Amino acid sequence: MPNMKHFLERGRNALGRVFVRSTVYVVVLLLAFTTLVACFGYFSQVWKIEERLAENARNHAVLVSRIAAREIENKNYANVEKLLDALGDEALVVAAKAYTRFGHVFASDLDSRTNGALQAIDEDVLDAIQGQTTLTRETDAFHQFVLPVYRDGIGVGAVEITMSKQEIQDLKREIVIQTLILAGTLFFVFVPLATFLMYRSTHGISRVTEAANEAAQGFLDTKMKVDTVGEVGELQEAFRQMAVNFRNNIQRVEYLAHVDGVTGLPNRLKFSNVAAQLIDLSPKAEGGMIFIDLDRFKAINDMHGHVIGDRLLALVAERLSDLVKAFVDERFQCKPFIARFTGDEFIVVLPGVADPEALKELSDLIVTKIRMPFSIDHLKLMVRASVGVALYPQDGKSADDVLRCADMAMFTAKDAGRDQTIIFDESIRQKADEREKIERCLRTALDHDELTVFYQPKVDIETGQIMGSEALLRWEHPDLGSVPPWKFIPLAEECGLMPSIGEFVLRQSLEDMNVVRKQGFDLSVAVNVAPIQFQSDSFTDRTLGILGESGFPLDKLELEITESSIMEDPQRVYRQIVPIRDEGVEFAIDDFGTGYSSLNTLATMPFDTLKIDRSFVMNMAESEDRRVIVQLILMMAQQLRMKTVAEGIETRGQYDHLKAWGANFAQGYLWSPPVPFAAFKAMVRAGLDDIDVDAPDERSDKRRA
Repeated sequence: MPNMKHFLERGRNALGRVFVRSTVYVVVLLLAFTTLVACFGYFSQVWKIEERLAENARNHAVLVSRIAAREIENKNYANVEKLLDALGDEALVVAAKAYTRFGHVFASDLDSRTNGALQAIDEDVLDAIQGQTTLTRETDAFHQFVLPVYRDGIGVGAVEITMSKQEIQDLKREIVIQTLILAGTLFFVFVPLATFLMYRSTHGISRVTEAANEAAQGFLDTKMKVDTVGEVGELQEAFRQMAVNFRNNIQRVEYLAHVDGVTGLPNRLKFSNVAAQLIDLSPKAEGGMIFIDLDRFKAINDMHGHVIGDRLLALVAERLSDLVKAFVDERFQCKPFIARFTGDEFIVVLPGVADPEALKELSDLIVTKIRMPFSIDHLKLMVRASVGVALYPQDGKSADDVLRCADMAMFTAKDAGRDQTIIFDESIRQKADEREKIERCLRTALDHDELTVFYQPKVDIETGQIMGSEALLRWEHPDLGSVPPWKFIPLAEECGLMPSIGEFVLRQSLEDMNVVRKQGFDLSVAVNVAPIQFQSDSFTDRTLGILGESGFPLDKLELEITESSIMEDPQRVYRQIVPIRDEGVEFAIDDFGTGYSSLNTLATMPFDTLKIDRSFVMNMAESEDRRVIVQLILMMAQQLRMKTVAEGIETRGQYDHLKAWGANFAQGYLWSPPVPFAAFKAMVRAGLDDIDVDAPDERSDKRRA
C-alpha cells in the first residue's frame, strides 16, 4: 500500500506538469479520432460489402430462375445441377440450390451435394414460394437469398444462393492490423515527439508556476530566467518583473511601516517588535531603557513652523544616534536600539547594559549634548531634554512595564525642573499611582460637590482695610482628604477639566461676593484664569455669558492671568481679553517677575494690575537683590500707571517696606490664609483693626499651597 500511494502521488505530480497534461490530452484526442475514423471506415465498407453480396446473390438467383424455370418445372435435375455447379465455382458463392414448389431441394452445386444431405422440406422456402416473396437469411459467415421461380405466372419452385462473408472478416482483420500499427506508431513515435515539443513549448509555464508557488509561500527573490520565446517567454518576463516590483513594493511598505519618515529612525511599531524580542521573549535578559522627551518643542513648531521642526528632529536624532553609538562602542559589547517613539520623544534600548551609573552617565551626556545649539539655515536653535531611565528585569518583566517605568521617570524629570535625568525607583511608581488616583477622583469632584472656593483678603496697604479678596480653589475628598492645589490643578489642566472647573470658580465667587455686597460691603474679587482656558475659542463668549448671568458689578471683578501664559501667545490673549475688558472687567498679571515678559508687552497689553510674585516678597529680608527687584517693579508699575498687589506678606517688616515703596494692595498670612466663605464673611464684618506681628515664623509655616 505505501508503494501504491507513492506511485499514485508521483502520478498526480506528473499530471500536474503542463506539458504532461497537454501530451496526454493530445494523445487521447488522437486515439479517439483514430478509433472514430477506423470504426467509420469499417462500418462503411462492411455496409458496402453486404450490399454488394446481397445484390450479387439476388442477381445470381434471378439469372438461375430465368434460365432454369422450365427445367425446374419439368424436374430436369441434370441440367439444373450443371447450372448450379457452374455458379458454385465462383469465389464468393458458397452454395447454390433449387427447390421444388413443395420446398424440397432437388438440385444443388457439387460442394453442397458432397458435404451435406439434402433437406427434406425447408419451411421458410415453402412459405416464400407460396407467398411469392423473396427470402433473405443471414449469419455471421453467410448471406442467403431465396427467390421463388415462376412459369407462366405459376410458382414452380425456388432458387437459393448463399454468399460467403469472408471478405468482411478479412476486412475486419485488415482494419484491426492497421489500427494496431497506427497505435504503435502513435505511442512509439508520435508520443515522444509530442512530449518533447510540448515540453519545449510549455516548460516556461511550469517555471512560472514554480515561481508563483514560491511567491505564495513568501519567497519573492526568484531567480527565474527567460528561456522561452513567444508568448510564454513574454509571460516569464512579465512574471519576473512583477515579482521584482512586488518584492520592492513590500520592502517599501515594510520600510514605511517600521521607519520614521522624518528622522530615519525605527518608529514606534518597530520599537514594540524589537522591545518584545529583547525583553518579553528573553526572560533572563537584562539591560536599560532611556526615555527622552524634548522640552517645550511645541514652541519651536509654533514659532518657526513644522518644516523647521522636522529638520530639527532629524538633527536631534542624528546627534543622539552618534553619541549613543560612540558611548556604547567604547565601553560595551552590545548593539543599541534607537527609535523615535512619538512627536518629540525618543527611546534608547541598551541590551546587556544594566549598570545604573553607566546609564546615568549616558543619559546626562544626552542631556548635555542635546542642549548644544543646532544650525538650520540661518537659525541657531536650542532645545533641551528631560530623560527617564528604567532597567529590566528589576523595574519590569515586559517591554510595556519597562517603558511605563521609563516614562514615569521622564515625567518626574519634567516635574523636577526639566533638562535633567531621573532613574526610576519605587517612590516614582508610588507617586504615579497617587497621581492616577487623584486624577480618577478629580473627574467626579465637581459632580460630587467636593470642590469649594476659599477667599484670602486683599488689603489696602495704606488703610489696612479689606477692599476685596482673591478666590482660591480647594478640594476636600472623602478618602484623599484635603488635596493641595499644586497636586490637582496641573492634573486638571492635563485632563481637560480646567475649563469647567474655572467656570465653576468664577460662578461661585461672583455668587458669594453678591451675598457680601448685599450685606453692605463694597468688595471686589480676583479670580484666576488657567492658561489652558485661553486655548478655547469659546472662552470669551462663555465668560461674558457667566458675567451677564451673575448680576455682579463688572468693575469690581478682576481676572488674573499668569505672566507665563501671556508670553506663550500674547496676541491670542489680547484678542480674548479685550471684549471682556470693554465690559468693565479689570485684568491683572499674576506671578509677575517669573515669566520674563518684555516692557513692550506690558506697554501694549490691556492690564490694570501687577501682582508681585510671593517669592520676591518672602525673601526680601535675606536678599538685597530681591529688595531691589521689588522696588524696580513698583517703580515700573507707577510709570505705567498700573496698580500693584504684593503677595505672600507674612511679617510687619515686609508690610512696612512695601508700604514705603508705594505698593497699593497686599495679601498674605500676615492678615489671613485663604478661608472658607463663611469665615471670610465673618472677617469682613469684624474688620482688621490690629495686625499680629508677634509670631511671623508660625505664619510662615501656614503659607498657601
